[in-house]
Amino acid sequence: MNLHNAAKFEDCLVRISSHYGYDNQIFEKLPEEVDELQEAFAIYFDKPSKEHWLHIIEEAADVHIMIEQFKMLIKPEDKKEFDKICLDKVNREILRIEKAGGAK
Repeated sequence: MNLHNAAKFEDCLVRISSHYGYDNQIFEKLPEEVDELQEAFAIYFDKPSKEHWLHIIEEAADVHIMIEQFKMLIKPEDKKEFDKICLDKVNREILRIEKAGGAK
């Protein structure tokens, strides 16, 4: 995503979250989209197809959008904690890979 598109994407996220509100987006829409992604995977695993794979991609995009809104809507101290946890988790996984003799 280029800089122009990234700025437009963020502007859209702000408009959407402002319209629907914090509680709706965080406590209703985000879990709904996560459930839909899980369902898309179940359908794909039951009957793999290009169509079902594209459905996973679509639902993953919805979850991505909701996670981005989540990060925008939570308090700054919670965002800081979210970012810290994300970094800790990827670093821990890299250590596991390296201990197993994987690529560095």
